[in-house]
Amino acid sequence: MNPSKTLFAVLFSVCLLAFSSLSLAGVLRILAPDLPGTSEPGGKGRDAETVKRVLQRCGYEAKFLTQPFGRHIFTYRDSNKADAVMTVPLGTQLSGYSTAAYIWYQNGAVYDANRIPRVNSVADLQGRDVVTFKNGVELLELENYEVKFGSVLELANQRIHSHLLLLGRVDAILADGLIVAEINRRILTSASSIFELDQLPDLKFAPIFTPTPYKLVFREPALAKAFDSCFDLAYEEGVVTRIDEKYIGRLQQSLGFRYLGL
Repeated sequence: MNPSKTLFAVLFSVCLLAFSSLSLAGVLRILAPDLPGTSEPGGKGRDAETVKRVLQRCGYEAKFLTQPFGRHIFTYRDSNKADAVMTVPLGTQLSGYSTAAYIWYQNGAVYDANRIPRVNSVADLQGRDVVTFKNGVELLELENYEVKFGSVLELANQRIHSHLLLLGRVDAILADGLIVAEINRRILTSASSIFELDQLPDLKFAPIFTPTPYKLVFREPALAKAFDSCFDLAYEEGVVTRIDEKYIGRLQQSLGFRYLGL
């Protein structure tokens, strides 16, 4: 046999075996953010379930490694602990191969309508005390408006946001409406809640910011391409829409059909 053909056949077999091993392994480690209602340990939440179901459509099982938002991206960048990282802002540059946008988050203002008038824009919060997530002023492009607030707090722990709002320490939370609504629901339905409220809050959500798209980044180009193809199939089959309706619908009273228009 021609030596060059023999070498080619060997190399082809090795590549085929490597690809087959990856496929047969079937488990992909995904770095995920810890965001109540959207991405939590065990693959729970709107975002995590979307990723899980799309990967299942591709024949893979997702094993989620959950960390605080932001840290999950740094861990992917600085280590080899995972095959991919989810919930990455579209503009973020990481080594690896990006998918198309697969999910949108809807930031806005969550406030108690018993305490302040209806909010329709950022301008309606002038002079008010607000709290947002870490780097929220920059990510929500509020640099030029920051001085018009009464005060602005940036706190990474979004559970503290809800405590501050329910205690009347801030007038509004500027963050993703679904996440805040889920945290508020857990606090207000907890038997061990520390709050003794004079009256139940009338919590409202105002989608005063443009929805934000997010992507996944895979270390292998074939996986990123496969995810995009499987996402399109899952969307056509109604899987993605049903997941959105499942998680957004149960919080409709707080979100008021204003979260991504659903």
